[in-house]
Amino acid sequence: LIFIHSFFQDLFGSADQPPMMQDFLRAADVAECYQRVSGHRPKNLRWYITYAALRHGVVMTRIAARMQHFGQSELAADPDARFPHRALLEAMLDGSYWRDCGADY
Repeated sequence: LIFIHSFFQDLFGSADQPPMMQDFLRAADVAECYQRVSGHRPKNLRWYITYAALRHGVVMTRIAARMQHFGQSELAADPDARFPHRALLEAMLDGSYWRDCGADY
């Protein structure tokens, strides 16, 4: 959920639309709520969010290939361009994404 919200935030931004609820599903808030309700503090949250981004990218890349196969779109020559949230995943991997998430997870 944390990743999907970030994905749609970026999608809105790239379409010059106003942001959705920016304080909704922040990693720090989700982790705090989870700990309060369950008594367990989530560990390795960065890894799980990054993994969700990667899985989503694989699915979206396959959707792009399917759309091209059925003539619904042109397939980008650069395979990296088929990954719709490449910049977000790169920010996760280089660490810049995590500076804005509100916690050190």
